[in-house]
Amino acid sequence: MSAPPRGGTLDGMDISTHPLPDADPVDTGWVDAALSTAYAAGDPVGALVGCPLDGGDGLMLAGWPDPAPDLFEQPYALVEALAGQGAGPARFMQVVAFDGPRSPEWVAAEQAAAHGRLWPAVREVPGIVWTLRLRAADGGTSVVTLAETADAIDAAVRAVMSTSLLPGEDPRLLTGPDRMGVYRLMHADLPIPAAGGSAGGGA
Repeated sequence: MSAPPRGGTLDGMDISTHPLPDADPVDTGWVDAALSTAYAAGDPVGALVGCPLDGGDGLMLAGWPDPAPDLFEQPYALVEALAGQGAGPARFMQVVAFDGPRSPEWVAAEQAAAHGRLWPAVREVPGIVWTLRLRAADGGTSVVTLAETADAIDAAVRAVMSTSLLPGEDPRLLTGPDRMGVYRLMHADLPIPAAGGSAGGGA
């Protein structure tokens, strides 16, 4: 997978998420099957398909022109892409999910923490290619990290955990994630759209 070009704040793409219970690191027919289901639903612009490193379900993130097909109840909007130091290709993906509904106060706190504390801690970690932030209509949020190695993801997690709350941050609003998983990327052709003068391209 080639490294996507650098980007910033995004618009114009929805992301649907699809657990894949038959993921297998050796017999990869499930990857083609997952992609076939996406194309049967409409005309996706690309996808990320991951096999979990620690067992459990695989995951597909399918990209759609805004809006996503009606059959997806709660798609995410791709609201931000932040380019790391890694040139790529990205071969691993971490997904951290905060399920909705979330209050406007929580959404504001998450956004402030992401911009003021978490991304500054992660952006210099070697091997991090992209951090994507996805937001659902009910405030549910997922943070997707694309990295060259699994070690780079581990280093980014350590960097985040080493941060201290900034003045004004309310720990009551900064709850932990509902789910978190690390995946080996089996397929990656999700384009990263440009907005606000940023460069765009494919994952």
